[in-house]
Amino acid sequence: MHILATTSSSLDDLIEPVDLNQPRSDVVMLSFSTSDLAGLEQAWRQADSVLPSLSAANLAELRHPMSVDLWIEKTAEHATVILVRILGGAERWRYGVDQLSSMARRRGIKLLLLPGECSERDEKLEAASTVDTHILASVLSFFREGGRENMGRLAGGLAALARDDAWPMIEAEPLPKAGFYRPGLGVLGQMEACSGFPAAAPVLPIVFYRSMLLAADAAPVDALFHALCERGFSPVPIFVSGLKDGDALRFLEKALRDIQPAAILAATAFASQSDADGHTLFDRLGVPVFQVAMATTRRDGWAANARGLNPSDLAMHIVLPELDGRIFAGVISFKQPRTDGGISLVNMPEADRVEQVASRIAAFLRLKNTSPEERRIVVLMPDYPGAAPGRTGYAVGLDVPQSVLEMLRDLADAGYCVEDIPETARALLDRLEQQEATIDLADYRGFLSGLPDDAAASLSATWGAAESDEAFADGGFRFRVARFGQVFVALAPDRGRNEDRRVDYHDPALPPRHALGA
Repeated sequence: MHILATTSSSLDDLIEPVDLNQPRSDVVMLSFSTSDLAGLEQAWRQADSVLPSLSAANLAELRHPMSVDLWIEKTAEHATVILVRILGGAERWRYGVDQLSSMARRRGIKLLLLPGECSERDEKLEAASTVDTHILASVLSFFREGGRENMGRLAGGLAALARDDAWPMIEAEPLPKAGFYRPGLGVLGQMEACSGFPAAAPVLPIVFYRSMLLAADAAPVDALFHALCERGFSPVPIFVSGLKDGDALRFLEKALRDIQPAAILAATAFASQSDADGHTLFDRLGVPVFQVAMATTRRDGWAANARGLNPSDLAMHIVLPELDGRIFAGVISFKQPRTDGGISLVNMPEADRVEQVASRIAAFLRLKNTSPEERRIVVLMPDYPGAAPGRTGYAVGLDVPQSVLEMLRDLADAGYCVEDIPETARALLDRLEQQEATIDLADYRGFLSGLPDDAAASLSATWGAAESDEAFADGGFRFRVARFGQVFVALAPDRGRNEDRRVDYHDPALPPRHALGA
Protein backbone atom coordinates (compact mmCIF):
# COMPACT_ATOMS: atom_id res chain seq x y z
CA MET A 1 0.00 0.00 0.00
CA HIS A 2 1.20 3.51 -0.82
CA ILE A 3 2.11 5.51 2.30
CA LEU A 4 2.15 9.28 2.00
CA ALA A 5 5.15 11.26 3.14
CA THR A 6 4.36 14.10 5.56
CA THR A 7 4.70 17.06 3.20
CA SER A 8 1.31 18.59 3.97
CA SER A 9 0.92 22.34 3.74
CA SER A 10 -2.15 22.39 5.96
CA LEU A 11 -2.87 21.00 9.39
CA ASP A 12 -6.34 19.96 8.21
CA ASP A 13 -5.57 17.50 5.46
CA LEU A 14 -3.68 14.58 7.04
CA ILE A 15 -6.40 11.93 6.77
CA GLU A 16 -4.51 9.12 5.04
CA PRO A 17 -1.75 6.85 6.37
CA VAL A 18 1.56 8.72 6.49
CA ASP A 19 5.17 7.86 7.16
CA LEU A 20 6.13 10.31 9.91
CA ASN A 21 9.79 9.48 9.27
CA GLN A 22 10.81 10.77 12.69
CA PRO A 23 14.55 10.24 13.27
CA ARG A 24 15.61 7.58 15.76
CA SER A 25 16.95 9.00 19.00
CA ASP A 26 17.46 8.21 22.70
CA VAL A 27 14.52 10.39 23.71
CA VAL A 28 11.43 10.62 21.47
CA MET A 29 8.63 13.11 22.04
CA LEU A 30 5.16 13.48 20.51
CA SER A 31 2.60 16.18 21.27
CA PHE A 32 -0.34 17.92 19.66
CA SER A 33 1.12 21.20 20.95
CA THR A 34 3.81 22.86 18.87
CA SER A 35 4.67 24.91 21.98
CA ASP A 36 5.59 21.69 23.80
CA LEU A 37 7.78 20.54 20.95
CA ALA A 38 9.49 23.87 20.35
CA GLY A 39 10.09 24.48 24.06
CA LEU A 40 11.73 21.14 24.73
CA GLU A 41 13.80 21.25 21.53
CA GLN A 42 15.15 24.67 22.43
CA ALA A 43 15.95 23.59 26.01
CA TRP A 44 17.80 20.57 24.62
CA ARG A 45 19.94 22.71 22.31
CA GLN A 46 20.74 25.24 25.04
CA ALA A 47 21.70 22.72 27.71
CA ASP A 48 25.02 23.33 29.47
CA SER A 49 26.06 19.68 29.16
CA VAL A 50 25.90 17.11 26.38
CA LEU A 51 22.52 15.35 26.47
CA PRO A 52 21.33 12.14 24.84
CA SER A 53 19.79 12.59 21.39
CA LEU A 54 16.21 13.97 21.07
CA SER A 55 13.67 13.99 18.27
CA ALA A 56 10.22 15.58 18.47
CA ALA A 57 7.19 15.43 16.18
CA ASN A 58 3.55 16.45 16.05
CA LEU A 59 1.12 13.77 17.21
CA ALA A 60 -1.55 15.13 14.85
CA GLU A 61 0.26 13.38 12.01
CA LEU A 62 -0.29 9.93 13.55
CA ARG A 63 -4.06 9.67 13.14
CA HIS A 64 -4.18 6.45 11.16
CA PRO A 65 -3.40 3.02 12.76
CA MET A 66 -1.04 2.18 9.91
CA SER A 67 0.86 5.40 10.60
CA VAL A 68 1.18 4.39 14.26
CA ASP A 69 2.45 0.90 13.42
CA LEU A 70 5.04 2.24 11.00
CA TRP A 71 6.21 4.90 13.47
CA ILE A 72 6.59 2.33 16.27
CA GLU A 73 8.59 0.04 14.00
CA LYS A 74 10.87 2.73 12.55
CA THR A 75 11.32 5.06 15.55
CA ALA A 76 9.67 4.26 18.87
CA GLU A 77 11.03 0.77 19.53
CA HIS A 78 14.60 2.07 19.13
CA ALA A 79 14.25 4.74 21.84
CA THR A 80 15.19 4.65 25.51
CA VAL A 81 12.60 7.19 26.68
CA ILE A 82 9.31 8.07 24.96
CA LEU A 83 7.23 11.06 26.06
CA VAL A 84 3.77 11.59 24.58
CA ARG A 85 1.26 14.32 25.49
CA ILE A 86 -2.27 13.59 24.29
CA LEU A 87 -4.85 16.36 24.15
CA GLY A 88 -8.16 14.68 24.97
CA GLY A 89 -6.76 11.78 26.99
CA ALA A 90 -6.29 8.11 26.20
CA GLU A 91 -9.47 7.80 24.13
CA ARG A 92 -8.24 10.47 21.72
CA TRP A 93 -5.39 8.15 20.64
CA ARG A 94 -6.57 4.75 21.91
CA TYR A 95 -4.84 2.60 19.30
CA GLY A 96 -1.53 4.42 19.74
CA VAL A 97 -1.71 4.19 23.54
CA ASP A 98 -2.38 0.44 23.49
CA GLN A 99 0.28 -0.42 20.93
CA LEU A 100 2.92 1.87 22.42
CA SER A 101 2.32 0.61 25.97
CA SER A 102 2.55 -3.02 24.88
CA MET A 103 5.76 -2.43 22.94
CA ALA A 104 7.39 -0.39 25.75
CA ARG A 105 6.72 -3.10 28.35
CA ARG A 106 8.02 -5.76 26.02
CA ARG A 107 11.25 -3.93 25.25
CA GLY A 108 11.85 -2.23 28.64
CA ILE A 109 11.43 1.32 27.33
CA LYS A 110 10.57 4.15 29.72
CA LEU A 111 7.20 5.39 28.47
CA LEU A 112 5.62 8.59 29.81
CA LEU A 113 2.03 9.18 28.65
CA LEU A 114 0.59 12.50 29.79
CA PRO A 115 -2.64 14.42 29.19
CA GLY A 116 -2.43 17.48 26.95
CA GLU A 117 -4.49 19.31 29.56
CA CYS A 118 -2.36 20.29 32.52
CA SER A 119 -5.10 20.67 35.11
CA GLU A 120 -5.28 17.11 36.45
CA ARG A 121 -3.97 13.52 36.29
CA ASP A 122 -5.19 10.96 33.79
CA GLU A 123 -5.35 7.54 35.46
CA LYS A 124 -5.74 5.66 32.16
CA LEU A 125 -2.56 7.20 30.79
CA GLU A 126 -0.75 6.59 34.06
CA ALA A 127 -1.70 2.90 33.91
CA ALA A 128 -0.38 2.62 30.35
CA SER A 129 2.93 4.31 31.21
CA THR A 130 6.00 2.40 32.40
CA VAL A 131 7.44 4.89 34.93
CA ASP A 132 6.34 5.79 38.45
CA THR A 133 3.46 8.20 38.89
CA HIS A 134 5.60 10.70 40.79
CA ILE A 135 7.75 11.10 37.66
CA LEU A 136 4.64 11.64 35.53
CA ALA A 137 3.36 14.25 37.98
CA SER A 138 6.69 16.04 37.97
CA VAL A 139 6.88 16.11 34.15
CA LEU A 140 3.30 17.37 33.92
CA SER A 141 4.12 20.19 36.35
CA PHE A 142 6.93 21.39 34.08
CA PHE A 143 4.52 21.60 31.16
CA ARG A 144 1.90 23.23 33.35
CA GLU A 145 4.21 26.06 34.37
CA GLY A 146 6.22 26.22 31.14
CA GLY A 147 9.02 28.63 30.41
CA ARG A 148 12.66 28.27 29.45
CA GLU A 149 13.87 27.40 32.95
CA ASN A 150 11.26 24.71 33.48
CA MET A 151 11.88 23.21 30.07
CA GLY A 152 15.58 23.13 30.95
CA ARG A 153 14.79 21.21 34.15
CA LEU A 154 12.59 18.81 32.19
CA ALA A 155 15.37 18.23 29.67
CA GLY A 156 17.72 17.34 32.50
CA GLY A 157 15.20 14.90 33.99
CA LEU A 158 14.55 13.13 30.67
CA ALA A 159 18.28 12.91 30.04
CA ALA A 160 18.70 11.26 33.46
CA LEU A 161 16.05 8.66 32.56
CA ALA A 162 17.79 7.99 29.25
CA ARG A 163 21.06 7.36 31.12
CA ASP A 164 19.20 5.12 33.57
CA ASP A 165 19.87 7.53 36.42
CA ALA A 166 17.36 8.38 39.15
CA TRP A 167 14.79 11.09 38.45
CA PRO A 168 16.28 14.30 39.90
CA MET A 169 14.63 16.00 42.87
CA ILE A 170 13.66 19.15 40.98
CA GLU A 171 10.45 21.17 41.05
CA ALA A 172 8.78 23.40 38.51
CA GLU A 173 9.04 27.15 39.04
CA PRO A 174 5.60 28.78 38.83
CA LEU A 175 5.17 31.48 36.21
CA PRO A 176 2.33 34.03 36.08
CA LYS A 177 -0.71 33.35 33.91
CA ALA A 178 -0.48 36.87 32.54
CA GLY A 179 2.12 39.61 32.44
CA PHE A 180 4.06 42.18 30.44
CA TYR A 181 6.74 41.33 27.91
CA ARG A 182 9.24 43.18 25.75
CA PRO A 183 11.43 41.72 22.99
CA GLY A 184 15.00 41.33 24.19
CA LEU A 185 14.07 41.86 27.85
CA GLY A 186 11.52 39.09 28.47
CA VAL A 187 8.93 39.26 31.25
CA LEU A 188 8.94 42.53 33.19
CA GLY A 189 6.72 44.88 35.17
CA GLN A 190 4.18 47.36 33.88
CA MET A 191 6.36 50.41 34.47
CA GLU A 192 9.29 48.93 32.56
CA ALA A 193 7.03 47.68 29.75
CA CYS A 194 5.59 51.15 29.20
CA SER A 195 8.84 53.12 29.43
CA GLY A 196 11.32 54.18 26.77
CA PHE A 197 8.79 55.52 24.25
CA PRO A 198 8.13 59.11 23.10
CA ALA A 199 5.91 60.90 25.61
CA ALA A 200 2.97 61.46 23.27
CA ALA A 201 3.18 58.12 21.44
CA PRO A 202 -0.19 56.29 21.36
CA VAL A 203 -0.12 53.07 23.40
CA LEU A 204 -0.96 49.86 21.51
CA PRO A 205 -1.04 46.68 23.64
CA ILE A 206 -0.42 43.41 21.78
CA VAL A 207 -2.32 40.61 23.55
CA PHE A 208 -0.89 37.16 22.83
CA TYR A 209 -0.79 33.67 24.29
CA ARG A 210 1.49 32.83 27.21
CA SER A 211 2.26 29.49 25.56
CA MET A 212 4.11 31.27 22.74
CA LEU A 213 6.37 33.01 25.22
CA LEU A 214 6.99 29.84 27.20
CA ALA A 215 8.00 27.99 24.02
CA ALA A 216 10.28 30.87 22.95
CA ASP A 217 8.09 31.12 19.85
CA ALA A 218 7.05 34.77 20.00
CA ALA A 219 8.97 36.01 16.93
CA PRO A 220 5.78 37.42 15.28
CA VAL A 221 5.07 39.50 18.39
CA ASP A 222 8.64 40.80 18.32
CA ALA A 223 8.35 41.71 14.62
CA LEU A 224 5.05 43.53 15.11
CA PHE A 225 6.47 45.36 18.15
CA HIS A 226 9.35 46.75 16.08
CA ALA A 227 7.11 47.66 13.12
CA LEU A 228 4.82 49.67 15.40
CA CYS A 229 7.79 51.38 17.08
CA GLU A 230 8.99 52.51 13.64
CA ARG A 231 5.59 54.18 13.11
CA GLY A 232 5.78 56.20 16.31
CA PHE A 233 3.64 54.04 18.60
CA SER A 234 4.24 52.62 22.07
CA PRO A 235 3.57 48.90 21.68
CA VAL A 236 3.11 47.01 24.95
CA PRO A 237 2.96 43.20 24.55
CA ILE A 238 0.86 41.45 27.22
CA PHE A 239 0.75 37.66 27.47
CA VAL A 240 -2.25 35.73 28.82
CA SER A 241 -3.01 32.06 29.33
CA GLY A 242 -6.33 32.68 27.56
CA LEU A 243 -9.25 35.08 27.39
CA LYS A 244 -11.51 32.66 29.29
CA ASP A 245 -9.19 32.25 32.28
CA GLY A 246 -10.61 34.39 35.09
CA ASP A 247 -7.27 35.35 36.65
CA ALA A 248 -5.68 36.22 33.32
CA LEU A 249 -8.75 38.18 32.24
CA ARG A 250 -8.79 40.26 35.42
CA PHE A 251 -5.09 41.02 35.05
CA LEU A 252 -5.57 42.00 31.42
CA GLU A 253 -8.52 44.30 32.06
CA LYS A 254 -6.71 46.14 34.85
CA ALA A 255 -3.55 46.44 32.77
CA LEU A 256 -5.44 47.80 29.76
CA ARG A 257 -7.30 50.35 31.88
CA ASP A 258 -4.03 51.46 33.47
CA ILE A 259 -2.15 52.03 30.20
CA GLN A 260 -5.13 53.71 28.41
CA PRO A 261 -4.56 52.33 24.91
CA ALA A 262 -5.49 54.08 21.68
CA ALA A 263 -6.43 50.64 20.30
CA ILE A 264 -5.84 46.99 21.16
CA LEU A 265 -4.12 44.36 19.01
CA ALA A 266 -5.38 40.85 19.80
CA ALA A 267 -3.33 37.90 18.59
CA THR A 268 -5.47 35.43 20.56
CA ALA A 269 -7.89 33.17 18.70
CA PHE A 270 -11.62 32.47 19.16
CA ALA A 271 -14.11 34.79 20.90
CA SER A 272 -13.61 36.09 24.42
CA GLN A 273 -15.81 35.42 27.43
CA SER A 274 -18.93 37.55 27.98
CA ASP A 275 -20.22 38.75 31.33
CA ALA A 276 -23.79 38.32 32.60
CA ASP A 277 -24.92 41.24 30.43
CA GLY A 278 -23.35 39.78 27.31
CA HIS A 279 -20.44 42.26 27.27
CA THR A 280 -16.83 41.23 26.69
CA LEU A 281 -13.66 42.80 28.04
CA PHE A 282 -13.26 44.64 24.75
CA ASP A 283 -16.79 46.04 24.96
CA ARG A 284 -16.06 47.49 28.39
CA LEU A 285 -12.85 49.22 27.27
CA GLY A 286 -14.48 51.02 24.35
CA VAL A 287 -11.50 51.27 21.98
CA PRO A 288 -10.95 49.66 18.55
CA VAL A 289 -9.70 46.07 18.71
CA PHE A 290 -7.67 44.73 15.78
CA GLN A 291 -7.37 40.99 15.25
CA VAL A 292 -3.97 39.81 13.98
CA ALA A 293 -3.62 36.18 12.97
CA MET A 294 -0.69 33.88 13.65
CA ALA A 295 -1.79 31.14 11.29
CA THR A 296 -1.44 27.40 11.76
CA THR A 297 -1.35 27.23 7.96
CA ARG A 298 2.06 26.82 6.38
CA ARG A 299 3.08 29.63 4.08
CA ASP A 300 3.21 27.54 0.90
CA GLY A 301 -0.29 26.23 1.62
CA TRP A 302 -1.56 29.77 2.13
CA ALA A 303 0.05 31.01 -1.08
CA ALA A 304 -1.33 28.12 -3.14
CA ASN A 305 -4.87 28.27 -1.76
CA ALA A 306 -7.35 30.63 -3.43
CA ARG A 307 -9.04 31.28 -0.09
CA GLY A 308 -5.71 31.74 1.74
CA LEU A 309 -6.08 30.38 5.26
CA ASN A 310 -7.31 26.88 6.01
CA PRO A 311 -10.80 26.38 7.53
CA SER A 312 -9.47 26.15 11.08
CA ASP A 313 -7.63 29.46 10.82
CA LEU A 314 -10.60 31.16 9.19
CA ALA A 315 -12.78 30.07 12.10
CA MET A 316 -10.31 30.75 14.92
CA HIS A 317 -8.80 34.01 13.71
CA ILE A 318 -11.53 35.69 11.66
CA VAL A 319 -15.06 34.33 12.13
CA LEU A 320 -15.15 33.82 15.91
CA PRO A 321 -13.18 36.97 16.88
CA GLU A 322 -15.70 38.98 14.86
CA LEU A 323 -18.25 38.04 17.52
CA ASP A 324 -16.28 40.36 19.81
CA GLY A 325 -16.42 43.14 17.22
CA ARG A 326 -12.72 42.80 16.43
CA ILE A 327 -11.47 44.32 13.16
CA PHE A 328 -9.39 41.85 11.16
CA ALA A 329 -6.06 43.50 10.38
CA GLY A 330 -4.33 40.60 8.65
CA VAL A 331 -2.01 37.62 9.02
CA ILE A 332 1.48 38.25 10.39
CA SER A 333 2.98 34.73 10.51
CA PHE A 334 2.71 31.16 9.28
CA LYS A 335 3.87 27.81 10.59
CA GLN A 336 7.24 26.89 9.16
CA PRO A 337 9.90 24.26 9.95
CA ARG A 338 12.59 25.46 12.31
CA THR A 339 15.71 26.88 10.69
CA ASP A 340 18.01 25.52 13.41
CA GLY A 341 17.56 21.81 12.79
CA GLY A 342 14.52 21.10 14.95
CA ILE A 343 11.62 19.13 13.54
CA SER A 344 8.81 21.13 15.16
CA LEU A 345 6.99 23.94 13.37
CA VAL A 346 7.36 27.49 14.65
CA ASN A 347 5.58 30.80 14.10
CA MET A 348 7.58 32.46 11.34
CA PRO A 349 6.80 36.18 10.84
CA GLU A 350 6.08 37.21 7.26
CA ALA A 351 7.84 40.56 6.90
CA ASP A 352 5.60 42.20 4.30
CA ARG A 353 2.44 41.06 6.14
CA VAL A 354 3.76 42.52 9.40
CA GLU A 355 4.46 45.82 7.66
CA GLN A 356 1.03 45.83 6.04
CA VAL A 357 -0.74 45.21 9.36
CA ALA A 358 1.25 47.93 11.12
CA SER A 359 0.56 50.42 8.32
CA ARG A 360 -3.14 49.52 8.26
CA ILE A 361 -3.48 50.14 11.99
CA ALA A 362 -1.53 53.41 11.74
CA ALA A 363 -3.82 54.61 8.93
CA PHE A 364 -6.93 53.72 10.93
CA LEU A 365 -5.72 55.64 13.95
CA ARG A 366 -4.78 58.65 11.82
CA LEU A 367 -8.32 58.65 10.47
CA LYS A 368 -9.72 58.24 13.98
CA ASN A 369 -7.79 61.30 15.12
CA THR A 370 -8.91 63.39 12.14
CA SER A 371 -11.90 65.62 12.84
CA PRO A 372 -15.13 64.65 11.02
CA GLU A 373 -15.20 67.80 8.90
CA GLU A 374 -11.73 66.97 7.54
CA ARG A 375 -12.47 63.35 6.66
CA ARG A 376 -13.10 62.45 3.04
CA ILE A 377 -15.50 59.59 2.36
CA VAL A 378 -16.32 57.63 -0.78
CA VAL A 379 -19.63 55.75 -1.04
CA LEU A 380 -19.42 53.16 -3.82
CA MET A 381 -22.81 52.10 -5.18
CA PRO A 382 -23.40 48.88 -7.11
CA ASP A 383 -24.20 48.96 -10.80
CA TYR A 384 -25.59 45.47 -10.98
CA PRO A 385 -25.72 43.67 -14.36
CA GLY A 386 -29.04 42.81 -15.92
CA ALA A 387 -30.94 42.94 -19.16
CA ALA A 388 -33.61 45.28 -17.83
CA PRO A 389 -32.96 49.00 -17.31
CA GLY A 390 -33.00 50.58 -13.89
CA ARG A 391 -30.39 48.33 -12.27
CA THR A 392 -28.19 51.19 -11.08
CA GLY A 393 -27.93 50.97 -7.31
CA TYR A 394 -29.84 47.69 -7.33
CA ALA A 395 -29.81 45.29 -4.37
CA VAL A 396 -32.36 42.61 -3.56
CA GLY A 397 -34.89 43.95 -1.05
CA LEU A 398 -33.04 47.24 -0.56
CA ASP A 399 -33.44 50.77 -1.87
CA VAL A 400 -29.78 51.68 -2.29
CA PRO A 401 -30.19 55.25 -3.64
CA GLN A 402 -32.54 56.18 -0.80
CA SER A 403 -30.16 54.54 1.69
CA VAL A 404 -27.31 56.65 0.34
CA LEU A 405 -29.39 59.79 0.80
CA GLU A 406 -30.04 58.84 4.42
CA MET A 407 -26.33 58.21 4.93
CA LEU A 408 -25.49 61.67 3.57
CA ARG A 409 -27.95 63.24 5.99
CA ASP A 410 -26.63 61.22 8.93
CA LEU A 411 -23.06 62.20 8.10
CA ALA A 412 -24.02 65.86 7.96
CA ASP A 413 -25.68 65.56 11.37
CA ALA A 414 -22.51 63.95 12.73
CA GLY A 415 -20.34 66.91 11.76
CA TYR A 416 -18.98 65.75 8.41
CA CYS A 417 -18.63 68.23 5.58
CA VAL A 418 -21.63 67.34 3.38
CA GLU A 419 -23.05 69.88 0.94
CA ASP A 420 -25.89 70.13 -1.58
CA ILE A 421 -27.66 66.87 -0.68
CA PRO A 422 -30.23 65.94 -3.37
CA GLU A 423 -33.87 65.98 -2.38
CA THR A 424 -34.76 62.63 -3.92
CA ALA A 425 -33.17 59.34 -4.93
CA ARG A 426 -33.95 60.13 -8.58
CA ALA A 427 -32.07 63.40 -8.29
CA LEU A 428 -29.08 61.56 -6.82
CA LEU A 429 -28.98 59.12 -9.76
CA ASP A 430 -29.29 62.00 -12.23
CA ARG A 431 -26.28 63.68 -10.62
CA LEU A 432 -24.29 60.48 -10.99
CA GLU A 433 -25.11 60.27 -14.71
CA GLN A 434 -24.19 63.93 -15.30
CA GLN A 435 -20.86 64.19 -13.46
CA GLU A 436 -17.55 62.46 -14.08
CA ALA A 437 -14.11 62.22 -12.54
CA THR A 438 -10.83 61.11 -14.08
CA ILE A 439 -7.86 59.08 -12.82
CA ASP A 440 -4.70 59.81 -14.82
CA LEU A 441 -2.90 56.97 -16.55
CA ALA A 442 0.32 57.82 -14.69
CA ASP A 443 -1.42 57.42 -11.33
CA TYR A 444 -2.89 54.10 -12.41
CA ARG A 445 0.50 52.82 -13.54
CA GLY A 446 1.83 53.69 -10.11
CA PHE A 447 -0.91 51.50 -8.64
CA LEU A 448 0.01 48.64 -11.01
CA SER A 449 3.66 48.82 -10.01
CA GLY A 450 2.64 48.10 -6.41
CA LEU A 451 0.83 44.87 -7.31
CA PRO A 452 2.50 41.44 -7.13
CA ASP A 453 4.07 40.59 -10.47
CA ASP A 454 1.73 37.69 -11.19
CA ALA A 455 -1.38 39.79 -10.42
CA ALA A 456 -0.29 42.61 -12.73
CA ALA A 457 0.66 40.13 -15.46
CA SER A 458 -2.69 38.34 -15.19
CA LEU A 459 -4.59 41.64 -15.47
CA SER A 460 -2.66 42.69 -18.57
CA ALA A 461 -2.89 39.24 -20.16
CA THR A 462 -6.68 39.24 -19.77
CA TRP A 463 -7.48 42.84 -20.69
CA GLY A 464 -4.52 44.07 -22.71
CA ALA A 465 -3.09 47.56 -22.34
CA ALA A 466 -4.75 49.99 -19.95
CA GLU A 467 -5.38 52.43 -22.83
CA SER A 468 -7.64 49.86 -24.51
CA ASP A 469 -10.19 49.91 -21.66
CA GLU A 470 -13.57 51.28 -22.73
CA ALA A 471 -13.55 53.73 -19.81
CA PHE A 472 -10.23 55.25 -20.91
CA ALA A 473 -10.33 58.59 -22.69
CA ASP A 474 -8.13 61.68 -22.96
CA GLY A 475 -5.26 60.23 -20.92
CA GLY A 476 -7.24 58.76 -18.03
CA PHE A 477 -10.10 56.60 -16.75
CA ARG A 478 -13.49 58.30 -16.49
CA PHE A 479 -16.03 57.44 -13.77
CA ARG A 480 -19.54 58.43 -12.86
CA VAL A 481 -19.19 60.22 -9.55
CA ALA A 482 -20.91 63.06 -7.72
CA ARG A 483 -19.30 65.20 -5.02
CA PHE A 484 -21.20 66.48 -2.00
CA GLY A 485 -18.65 68.51 -0.05
CA GLN A 486 -16.10 66.03 1.32
CA VAL A 487 -18.29 63.01 0.50
CA PHE A 488 -18.15 61.35 -2.91
CA VAL A 489 -20.77 58.97 -4.29
CA ALA A 490 -19.65 56.84 -7.23
CA LEU A 491 -20.80 53.94 -9.37
CA ALA A 492 -18.34 51.09 -9.76
CA PRO A 493 -17.27 50.34 -13.35
CA ASP A 494 -18.18 46.95 -14.77
CA ARG A 495 -15.97 44.12 -13.56
CA GLY A 496 -15.65 42.66 -17.02
CA ARG A 497 -17.06 42.99 -20.50
CA ASN A 498 -20.31 44.88 -20.93
CA GLU A 499 -21.82 42.12 -23.08
CA ASP A 500 -20.97 39.47 -20.43
CA ARG A 501 -21.88 41.47 -17.36
CA ARG A 502 -23.96 38.85 -15.60
CA VAL A 503 -21.33 36.11 -16.00
CA ASP A 504 -18.27 38.24 -15.31
CA TYR A 505 -19.74 39.89 -12.21
CA HIS A 506 -19.55 36.67 -10.18
CA ASP A 507 -16.46 35.04 -11.72
CA PRO A 508 -13.77 34.96 -8.98
CA ALA A 509 -11.13 33.67 -11.42
CA LEU A 510 -11.53 36.65 -13.75
CA PRO A 511 -9.16 39.55 -13.01
CA PRO A 512 -10.98 42.90 -12.83
CA ARG A 513 -10.59 45.10 -15.85
CA HIS A 514 -8.32 48.14 -15.70
CA ALA A 515 -11.12 50.62 -14.97
CA LEU A 516 -12.19 48.76 -11.83
CA GLY A 517 -8.58 48.50 -10.70
CA ALA A 518 -8.20 52.25 -11.19
